[in-house]
Parts: sequence; structure tokens; C-alpha cells
Amino acid sequence: MTNNRCELIAQAPHISAPQGPGRGRPKITSAMEEPRPFPPKLLKTHFDFVGAVVWPIWFLINSGCPALPERARLVDSAQSFMDSAVAGAADIGRYGRRIVRMIWDPEPTNDPIANRPAWCLGYEYTLETNITSKTKGEDSKLSTATSSDQQRPPAQANKVPQMPSAQLPTEAAATALSGNTTPPTPEAALEPTKITSQPAAIDTPPDSVDSSFDSSMAYDDVPDDGGWPPAFLNDFESRIWMTYRSGFEPIPRSTDPTASSRMSFAMRLKTMADQQAGFTTDSGWGCMIRTGQSLLANSLLTCRLGRSWRRGQAPDEERKLLSLFADDPRAPYSIHNFVAHGAAKCGKYPGEWFGPSATARCIHALANATENSFRVYSTGDLPDVYEDSFMEVAKPDGKTFHPTLILISTRLGIDKINQVYWESLTATLQLPQSVGIAGGRPSSSHYFVGAQRSDEDQGSYLFYLDPHHTRPALPFHEDPQLYTPSDVDSCHTRRLRRLHIREMDPSMLIGFLILDEENWHAWKSSVKHVQGKSIITVSEHDPSKGSASGRPSAIDEVETLSDDDGDSVLDG
Repeated sequence: MTNNRCELIAQAPHISAPQGPGRGRPKITSAMEEPRPFPPKLLKTHFDFVGAVVWPIWFLINSGCPALPERARLVDSAQSFMDSAVAGAADIGRYGRRIVRMIWDPEPTNDPIANRPAWCLGYEYTLETNITSKTKGEDSKLSTATSSDQQRPPAQANKVPQMPSAQLPTEAAATALSGNTTPPTPEAALEPTKITSQPAAIDTPPDSVDSSFDSSMAYDDVPDDGGWPPAFLNDFESRIWMTYRSGFEPIPRSTDPTASSRMSFAMRLKTMADQQAGFTTDSGWGCMIRTGQSLLANSLLTCRLGRSWRRGQAPDEERKLLSLFADDPRAPYSIHNFVAHGAAKCGKYPGEWFGPSATARCIHALANATENSFRVYSTGDLPDVYEDSFMEVAKPDGKTFHPTLILISTRLGIDKINQVYWESLTATLQLPQSVGIAGGRPSSSHYFVGAQRSDEDQGSYLFYLDPHHTRPALPFHEDPQLYTPSDVDSCHTRRLRRLHIREMDPSMLIGFLILDEENWHAWKSSVKHVQGKSIITVSEHDPSKGSASGRPSAIDEVETLSDDDGDSVLDG
């Protein structure tokens, strides 16, 4: 009976997969080409089809057909059948993408009547905002690579939530911090921020491929401003955006026999059909790594060029920074090195999803091994920051303070973020020390950089950069001048994405950049007086050092995050 069933399957017509982005046949295009996303309504149908038809076929082939030639023929037929079905569904999706986008995920627009402030990593914008504001001390320790004429003086002091007014800078003080000794003229204060030497930013990333199905749909049309403050869009566009890449040097597969069982169902299907010795794309499993790269890249960007940096300023320094994240083992923050450290120290196999905790450990190890004047302090699996341990990292000699990135891996609920944390989580993106949040969306990871209060309830909308768009690998160049405008453009977008805080997944990695001791004290005060239930606690002494007892209530306040918990949610 088994052989007869195999013969019937083998006699099924061979359907050739149409050309285009299909499951397991990603089409990689230039950065300016229009994407062809997969409609969400067909996504469920696709996975139902895989579970009900494709996987039984594979099981039947591998368990009930002893003849090797027959098995090979059936493998080809089943693979073709699967590719044809998925690619055909993608073709259908192209025709309805605009309708689906309008219903499912319309491009966000701003309400000019309500004119609610929009925040981007500590900067507040309204329709009256013409140029960015600068917070006290944030650029005082920056590299001199950015000349004073490239840093615009502030129009007004930035408003930091719950920070005493005495800590906010005056216009003159902020101007001095920027290095510009010439006071701004009234005309200059009213002039909008402009991008002078950089070409128009890309608004249409290339095709999303196989595991990009859960990403948002609407990168295909050039958006208008949607009523958003231009200065806010300029700031958002200037954030570095790391995405899936393809065509890089292979990352060897693990030889551990249990490695495949740790991969997702879709990745196991793909690896069964793929005969390559390694991974040449991180599509389908690398989204948490990419959002971690984004968080680290924007931290280094602020350290080197200042929080006021915008696209078109200091292009050579920007290229030099991007080269650190090239998709090549020679780049210190490449996906190759993230995966290598994850395999060696975090128990993560190539092709396996990373959680926030594993990503934090990779950032900590790679940055501390690479940077001379930049440090990383990670809290582990608890949200407690200990001042004595932090100072050991930031001031290793007890004298010189190094800019230090604080990484907090946490889980703020079970399936959704507990509402008691909504206010405090939103406030983290309003602090001037914020460098964003990695994680936080079911079945995927995004990089959150901004917030705006919702008109409908007590929550907020959070703005994010989505890594689920596959582009050609970012090459490594010893000479940063060799990077093309297209290479640089692929790391930025002006297209806004947002979701309501109630839709976020509770597993996340939160980052803060502390530039100096004054910045440290301001940050401590801010997180202490934040509205809502605090998600971060700062204590003087680390109880593990035996100098003081810990807080017994710490574990009860915020749930700990294990890598397994994170991986079950942030699945690339």
C-alpha cells in the first residue's frame, strides 16, 4: 500500500515555479526596486498548506519509499510542488498588495488638529518644530570628526520626562555644547533641517522574501509627509537601519545533530532542500541580530557624530561606521561574528533564532573587544542596574569616564505587555539617553525608536524600523570611500512604521547610552521618577559582590527573560 501511494505521488504533474520571490527562492534586487510583499490573508493559508500537505509528503518520502532513485524523484516533485504553490500565492499577492495595505497596515498619518508630540530617541517634535533640540551634555564628549558648521544649534531645550527643570539647558548652553560659538539668528532658528549633500533617501526597499511575510506591507510607494513634522522625519530617516541580507560569505552549519531541531519549522524545510554547506542569508532567523546591530550602530553613531547628526553630514564618518557592520567576517559587528559568539558562548546554532538575552551578550562581548573608548554594561536577566558595577565598566581606571551602553533584557508580561508598564516603557524612548528597543513584536523583532500618545486610549503608538526586508549583502571595504550611495541608502528609510503598545510582545532589549557622569546622574533621576510602574531600578551596590543585600522585590516587579522565552517569541 505504501509503494502504491508513493507511485501516485510520483505520477503527479510537475509544476514549474513561476519566476519571482518564492518560498526558498528569494529574489534579491537593488535597493531602489519595488517590493512584492506577501498578503497577510494568504500567510495563514500558506502555513496551513505546508502543515497539511507538504510536511506529510516529506514524511512519506523519508519513511515509506525504500528505493533511492524513486525517493530522489519524489523529492524533486515535492520541492517543485511546494515552490510552485508558494510562488503562485506571492504572485496573487502582488495584485492585491495596495488593497491589503489600506485595510491591514495603512501608512500612519499625523493629526494636525491634535498635534500630539512625536518623539524620536529623546527628541520631541510638533508641527511647530523647525529644527531639533539638544539636551544638556549629550554632545560634550563627542568626536571632533563633525565640524561645528555641520551641527545646527537648538531652537529650544529638549523636554525630558520627569526631569527637574534645573537640569534642562538654556539655548546658549546647548549652542556651546554643539561647538558653534555663533548665536543663532532668528532666521536660522526658523529654518527647517535640510539634507544638503545626500541624495533623497530611499523609500522603497527591495523585495521581501520568504521569511519577510510577517513584515509590514507598505514599502512600495513613495510616501508623502503624512502630516508629520519634517524635522521628525529627518531624525527618523537618520537612524541606521539593519535588515536581512543575502549573498554573503557562507556561515557554516553546525555539525551538532540537535542543531536542526532548534530551528524553526520553515527553516528546517528550507535546509532539507538546500544542499549548500552554510547559510548565505539570515532571512528567516536573523531579525533579532539585525535589531541588535541597529541598536549598537545608533549608539556608536551618537558617540562619534552626536545626536544632532542628520543624513548628508560627515558622509565619510558614516561610511566608516557602516563598514563595522558589513556582512563579512572581517567586520567586527558582522552577522558572522554575532553567530560565532552565539555558538561559542550562548548555545545558539547558526540558523537558530536569537533572543534578547543572547543578543545582549553578543553586543557586550564584541563591543568590549573592539572599541577603545566605548563600553557596554549588561544587566543580564534582571532589570536592576548597580552603580558600583556600572562604574567599574564606565571608569575602569577610576578616573576617566567612557561612554557606556546600558543593555537591559527584560520581559514585561506573559503574552502582552502588562498595562502597568505602558507609561514607563513609552518614557524610555523619551529620555535623551535612549538608543531604542530591540524586539517587542510577536513572531518577529523590530527596532523601536520613537513614540506618540494615542488619541484613542491611555496607550501610545511606537515607531519602529523593520529588519524583515532582504537586501544584497553589505560588502566590506578597507577604504570606506568605496561604499556607494546605494550601499549607504540601504541602511536608512523615511517610511514610518508604528504599532500600538498593546500589540507589542513583552520580550525586549532596552538600550541607553550614558556619555558622562553628569549624563549618568540625569538618567538615574529620570528612571526613578518616571510615570507608571518602573521597569528599571538603579541600586548603589551589586549584591553579588557581597557589599550589600539585594532588593527582594526585584524579581516580583519585572519578569526575568531567559533565552528560550525570547526565542519562542522573537523568531526572525
